[in-house]
Amino acid sequence: MQFTTILLTSLPALALAAPSKRDCTPIFPAGVPEISLAKAIGSPSTSQSLTWNIPANSPGPCTLIATFPANYPIASSGNAQVNVIDVNGPAPGSIIGTVTFSSETWGPKKTYINSFACRPNMQYKLVLATEGAGSVRFAEGNGAGVALTVGC
Repeated sequence: MQFTTILLTSLPALALAAPSKRDCTPIFPAGVPEISLAKAIGSPSTSQSLTWNIPANSPGPCTLIATFPANYPIASSGNAQVNVIDVNGPAPGSIIGTVTFSSETWGPKKTYINSFACRPNMQYKLVLATEGAGSVRFAEGNGAGVALTVGC
């Protein structure tokens, strides 16, 4: 009887609010209206730099993703694999991921490229990974493209 009474009086203290869901809204790089990379045989790939300024004391990790709604128009030809290169992190010049940008007909698509400790300024460079010819092009932002999520 005493155990039941103690248990019943303790239950309200154990009823905690459910943890709130973190806001995992993708943050798109400012001033980048489109991703456009091209490479001809025997020539170097064009490159594109992406920069994010992360507020101080942001919870980690910072996750680099590619996200596209269903049927998002992405133009590509040849080998359109893209290397993502660290510019200002712990290992500048290192390939931190390789991605092929694509959308799906059946629904949204999210590809995780890599995850890092957040820094105030995060910079990456995109280049085609192919030795041959290739290209990729799509509009960036408004819910589509390369983005960071913070603390998800």
